[in-house]
Amino acid sequence: GYRGDSSGQLTQNAYSFCCAEGSDGSSYDGDGVTPIQSALAMTEYVRNGDSLVLDDVGHFCWSDVFGGEAVAPDLTKYHKEGRPWYGDEHIIEKWVSWL
Repeated sequence: GYRGDSSGQLTQNAYSFCCAEGSDGSSYDGDGVTPIQSALAMTEYVRNGDSLVLDDVGHFCWSDVFGGEAVAPDLTKYHKEGRPWYGDEHIIEKWVSWL
């Protein structure tokens, strides 16, 4: 995944916002925007709820948008290097049937 302590300031700040009070987000893992425990939190409250975790998939296609490098330079770099995001065709094939 995308660790909070090694995926840039946007990731660490987003994880900090979504996680336990007093956390700086650095120890969490997720998709670069949403930490895994936050994404899966609703399974505690939704009866018979399912979850799907896709390893090493990014939240967004940062390198495909204007300003991606300014907003999320580390995530943009990962995407340019070939790390997939949820909207890549081969990733959609993994989650679409789950809907």
